[in-house]
Order: sequence, then C-alpha cells, then structure tokens
Amino acid sequence: PVAARGPRGGTSPMAVRIPQGMSLEDLDTRLPKIVDGGLGEGNEFLLADLRDDERTPQLIAMLIWHGFLPMGGLGMLLPKIHLVRCVMEPQDVHIGRKVKRRAKGFHLTVDAAWSLVVGNIQRLTYTATPGDCWLTDELAHAYEQVGDRAGKWRRGGVIFHSVELWHTASGELVAGEVGYTCGRVYSSCTGFTRKEEFPGTGSVQLGALGRWLERCGFAIWDLGMEMDYKREIGGRLVPRVEWARQIRQHRHQEAILASPENGNGDAFALISRAAPVAAAESVSL
Repeated sequence: PVAARGPRGGTSPMAVRIPQGMSLEDLDTRLPKIVDGGLGEGNEFLLADLRDDERTPQLIAMLIWHGFLPMGGLGMLLPKIHLVRCVMEPQDVHIGRKVKRRAKGFHLTVDAAWSLVVGNIQRLTYTATPGDCWLTDELAHAYEQVGDRAGKWRRGGVIFHSVELWHTASGELVAGEVGYTCGRVYSSCTGFTRKEEFPGTGSVQLGALGRWLERCGFAIWDLGMEMDYKREIGGRLVPRVEWARQIRQHRHQEAILASPENGNGDAFALISRAAPVAAAESVSL
C-alpha cells in the first residue's frame, strides 16, 4: 500500500498498488474479493502503472468488468471502486421544462469527435486551476486502445465512446463526455460544457443521452461519484455491494451505443418524448 493523491486532489491514504509483474490471470481472481470486501480505511483507489503497452488496455478492460472506474492521476492509473456509487435506469432520467426549452436547435452524436471532446474536457474541466484535469493525453490514448488491444480481457464488449452535443445551426460542439460500455451498463467518466457561451447545454446533453441510452436498450447508467446535478437528473446512491450486484447482473448482456442517424439525434425530440425501448436479450459476451 502507498499514499496517493486522488484525481480530485484528495489524498487516498492507502492506495493499493497493482504490481507490474502480477499476471492478469492472477489479478482477475483477486479483484472480485476486493470489490466485495473493499480496500479498508475508507480507501477507494488502486494504483497501477500507466504505460503505452499491450497490458494497459487489457488491465483497463478487466477493471471495468469488475466494476472499477479507471481514472488517472500523478501519471498513474487510479482505478476507483466507490464506497457509494450514483446510478440510475436511463428511462428514469428527470428532465425539467427549462431543459426541454433549451434543447431546441441542438443534436446528439456518438463517436463523432473523440479528440475534440477530450481537448475540451482538458481545457474546461478541472479540479482547482485550468489544466488540472485527470484525463491526460496518456490516459485518453489508453482508453482508445481498449477496443483494439484488450483481447480476451474485453469481456462485456468493453469499449470507450465520446458523446457530443452540437449547436445545429453553427456546427459548434457545446457539450460532451467520455464514457464506456460494459454489457448493458453505460458509465460516464468525465465531460464538459461551454456554459458561458451556451447556458444549460450540459443538462441538455445529459437529458438527450439518457433518452438515447434508453432507446439503445441500456439497463443501468453509471454516473460515478455523487454530485448534486447527478441527483437532480434522477441518480440514486447505492453501496459498493449493490453496485457489484448490478454490474455482475448486466455485464453479460448486450447493448450497443450507436450514433443517432436520420434525425434521431435531435435533442428536443429526444427529450420531449420517451424513446421506445428495444427489448435486449441476454447474450453471453
């Protein structure tokens, strides 16, 4: 165990380091015990090397399969298993009247502008000062590699996505996020909004995304740590053991986060009416 500062600046007193020499097979057998029993002393983080190699995307995919959120800090990979997780079912997203009005003139896409989304997160989302963002270039690159290089450890079809909200008339990207899917669970990692220029578009992006996740057949929307805006859109807090139960239940099932086509991404249309939910069969992945 080593002391490490978390991505939001808090100190994780006993972050447990994953030895670089530990085989992934060995780690795979240990992680369920960590998830079930916790890390002790209020700790939520593991610590691992963040390298541009074959092992890192495989490790990230494995951690996601077991319910960890793969964050970063100090040039390291900081997998987080929350003591309390904020989750919801996409169909339960709360969308206020003001958000509906503001949704006019915007549209949602998926995987249309990864680099642009990452760049805006790094520029606009930070802990204390501009540029203080845990989503580094190295971590974003590792995320991208998961879909291509994780191999047999890419259980649940784990893959990262960018989600974009565009101002339709100008073509400007106004809000977005990076997230990932594992089975029928979508997890939001981190995002941005240009709130000074386009007020309220962060809420529009979340509302439209919730509707789109519902239409794509996702069972759980994982919002990570508790924050006020997450509770406002319908997020509820579940303890670690309940989160473990949910990810284990839905990771074997299949849902695909496709990009809306043929006008289906219009934010006002998505938000104004509940999207029909396609029946998702349980498929072993």
